[in-house]
Amino acid sequence: MEVHNLMEDIVKGCLKDLMQHQVSASALEEKQQSDVMAIVLNRLPAKYVSTQQGEVFAKTQLRSQMETDVYRELSYAIEKVLQTERPSDLSEIKE
Repeated sequence: MEVHNLMEDIVKGCLKDLMQHQVSASALEEKQQSDVMAIVLNRLPAKYVSTQQGEVFAKTQLRSQMETDVYRELSYAIEKVLQTERPSDLSEIKE
C-alpha cells in the first residue's frame, strides 16, 4: 500500500453527503467540487497511513473526531466557491 492521506477520503465522503442533503452544495459543478476539496484539505491537517491496518484504525478514530471540523470547513469552502465568480474559459480572462 502506498502512503495515503485519509483526510481526502473523509472530506470526499462528507462533501458527497452534503451534496445529497443541502441545496447549495447540490448545485456544485465538478470544478467547484474540486475547488471546495482543495480549500478544505489545505485548511485541515493531513492524516497519512501506509498500511491497511493503519487505515482501518485511523478511519474509525478520525471519522468521529474530525467530522465536525470537516463539515465546518466544507460550509466555509462552499460559500467561498459559490461567491467567487470565475470565467468559464480562458477567452473570458483575456477580455
